[in-house]
Amino acid sequence: MRPIVLTSIATALGVAALAAMAVGLVAAGGAYQAPAPGIPDPGPIVVWGTAILRLLTDLAAVTTVGFLLAASVLDPSGKAAVVSPVGRRDLVRASIAAAAWAVLAMAQMLFTLATVLGVDLGTAASADVVSTYATEVPLTRALVAIALLATLIAVGSFTSSSTGSALSWMVLALVAAALPSLAGHGAGLGDHALALSSGVAHVVAACLWIGGLVALAAHAARREVPLDRPIQRFSAIALTAFVLVAISGVANAYTRLEFGSQLLTSGYGQVLLAKVLLLVGLAALAYVLRSRIRTSLASRSRIGVFGRIAALELAVMALAVGLGVALASSPPPRVQTQFATLGESLLGFAYPPPPTVTGVVFGFRLEPFFLAACLVAAGLYCAGVARLRSRGDHWPWGRTLSWLGGIGIVIWCTNSSIAMYAQVSVGLHMVQHMTLAMLAPILLVLGAPATLGLRALPASRSNERGPREWLVWLLASPVARVLTSPFYVFAVYVLGLYALYFTPAFGWLMGSHIGHVIMQVHFIVTGYLFAWILIGIDPRPRPLPYWGRLILLLIALSVHGFFAVAMMMRTTPIAPEWYGLVRPDWVTDPLQDSLFGGQVAWGIAEIPTLILLIVIAVQWSRSDEREARRQDRQADRDGDAELDAYNRQLARLAGRSAPPDQDR
Repeated sequence: MRPIVLTSIATALGVAALAAMAVGLVAAGGAYQAPAPGIPDPGPIVVWGTAILRLLTDLAAVTTVGFLLAASVLDPSGKAAVVSPVGRRDLVRASIAAAAWAVLAMAQMLFTLATVLGVDLGTAASADVVSTYATEVPLTRALVAIALLATLIAVGSFTSSSTGSALSWMVLALVAAALPSLAGHGAGLGDHALALSSGVAHVVAACLWIGGLVALAAHAARREVPLDRPIQRFSAIALTAFVLVAISGVANAYTRLEFGSQLLTSGYGQVLLAKVLLLVGLAALAYVLRSRIRTSLASRSRIGVFGRIAALELAVMALAVGLGVALASSPPPRVQTQFATLGESLLGFAYPPPPTVTGVVFGFRLEPFFLAACLVAAGLYCAGVARLRSRGDHWPWGRTLSWLGGIGIVIWCTNSSIAMYAQVSVGLHMVQHMTLAMLAPILLVLGAPATLGLRALPASRSNERGPREWLVWLLASPVARVLTSPFYVFAVYVLGLYALYFTPAFGWLMGSHIGHVIMQVHFIVTGYLFAWILIGIDPRPRPLPYWGRLILLLIALSVHGFFAVAMMMRTTPIAPEWYGLVRPDWVTDPLQDSLFGGQVAWGIAEIPTLILLIVIAVQWSRSDEREARRQDRQADRDGDAELDAYNRQLARLAGRSAPPDQDR
């Protein structure tokens, strides 16, 4: 009977979500309305079907993430991080949900294409229309990518048997779930950076929160496993997700409402306010109800109580998800910001004034993704240092200052005026690039964050991986071996410069906010990997000998120098498809601006290279000193037996090579 009961509950939750979505669409203005004569009309079935399929696609994504979260983090695991029987069943459930996700995403793509083109579903599903337009519309392109990723997740989950692989598929599922947020209403707003970042954060947090509860509710209904440890683990995840949902929700409201009063005066704002009240009530409900059963979850009767509580929470979540889909499918009250020129419309902000030292260095423009990530990284690092010192352990202040200094440089590169000027000037872009890729990573690597984590994080007392065990797994994983290979790092860090700046890739990435963010993440990550294999303190799978590090640095410096010379010898501007469109009046000569970028690449590279040379020399010298002290201690313990054995070996070799008449 349990499968029937679970099916009935899932159906009831789906109906509740659909009802909330329908009411929200009508209230927010996203429901079907017959257009004026002469305007293409896809019809009410297509419009309503698009919204319904979007809801079902989101529910499939949440379910996929939830069961992968359970298999990788929440469920008990066997030895060597092999999933338990319950974890294996969750992987199969995730595979089924991902397969449904892929089918629903493709169906939603066809309906969305019909809505955008204003044609009936049969026309939109024709091969000519799909092949021509499916990859041209941002949302349909995202849905095609989701279908492909969901198919890969379905196959991978079904064939996986370790918690590490389950976690990898969950991360990929979160990436796929966030793709529609990058092509929604936020992309057209003046604050598109904040809109896109908050939208992605909202989706990721909601998937983890709701999906994890779905998996735990299924376990409670089937009484598959004691829930005390899974709920303890999920509580921390749920609290973090709720905070992230709340913060990103406020940011989303700011980017979509013109005035705060529209929360009450507009249908969109009223639906948004209803969703907020549901989430706040849900948090209060979860806190009150779970505190009553927290001490007795090992009891099988309490498992049933938790199942009923989880079902109640999921009912509230279903209503919130339905309203969320209604908001995503409805036009926000905020009108798209209008700018004086096409270039400013592409940028999303007005052209900055002619650059000055104070204007470039001390200005500010919010980039929420990097600012939030940097503040979290700094906070976690300081928490780890505080934990060590509370135990009486020592942690060098130099490493802490180095880490915080690197974080500060990243914040400056991404949130100061240099971030604005880098989008309209190749030369100032190179200042930002070289600082992000060559200077900040040196300080971050010298902060030794992995070593701090290994010392500060407690070890797990069971087979399940805790944060420390996940860190150990990551440092020793095949991915880490590839990422720290000198051949790979040299290719992506040095040779990647040619592939980026001497091909259309640079202009294409600069043309969208998400592409720009990906490029900056690439600069930081590749720079970190390069500095890590040269001067890294943290453990890595295959450390290079010091002479190998020196050779790699010198080769990289030479190839980088050729890149800078090639830029300075150009006869055409770099990325005219972007910088030719976003060209303020003070950029009078685009070619000279590109040549200035080559000069920056040549000049700035010398400072980080000198720092790396000094650090390698110091570390090499200290390594030799440690080896000499080790040999001295060994000689004191065994009476220099190693040297005596070496001398005897030399004597035997001398005796063998002596002439036959030497003894006469």
